[in-house]
Amino acid sequence: MPIFPVPRTPCGARAKAMGGRRVVSYGRFYEDFEVGSVLDHHWGRTITQAEGQLFATWTMNASPLYFNEVYARAQGHPTTPIHPLLVMNVVFGLSVEDLSEQALAHLGYWRMRFPKPVYPGDTLLSRSEVLDKRLSDSKDDRGIVHVRTSGTNQHGDEVLSYERKILVKKRAAYPVLDKAPGSAAVASGSGKHGG
Repeated sequence: MPIFPVPRTPCGARAKAMGGRRVVSYGRFYEDFEVGSVLDHHWGRTITQAEGQLFATWTMNASPLYFNEVYARAQGHPTTPIHPLLVMNVVFGLSVEDLSEQALAHLGYWRMRFPKPVYPGDTLLSRSEVLDKRLSDSKDDRGIVHVRTSGTNQHGDEVLSYERKILVKKRAAYPVLDKAPGSAAVASGSGKHGG
């Protein structure tokens, strides 16, 4: 299956024409998604013990599994695992630039599985496959993209998988701005997006 880079709007030469400000557009429009394509999301993210314990504390999680090392070891873990919702948020966050920078809405998540725990020091990586896409039935300026995202650790073990649908802008209806956001005019389109 083909792997595609993130489309980026060239901006260097336009900076002078826009008063020194550069406008950069990230992400894929509806037309850029191809069913069957696989997107390896960049960077990866190492999770620390402090982040895991702070997440459990900040979200008022009452399970000692995520903040009490003695308890976690008694349950068969080598140390406190990272809370699955933090894992989900990191894996999801790694996918945003590729999948939903041009999203109008997230339409739901399902089939979420956490097959293996994540521990402090693990590095999470994210990858998505485009399962399906279709035009919106109600508005012609958007379409719905269905993806499966998986998160793996540094060893290649899957630690998370889920599916989601994203309501994504069509490029023709949302032209790239030739002026910085908030400026008086938009050169490459009417600026009207039919929300």
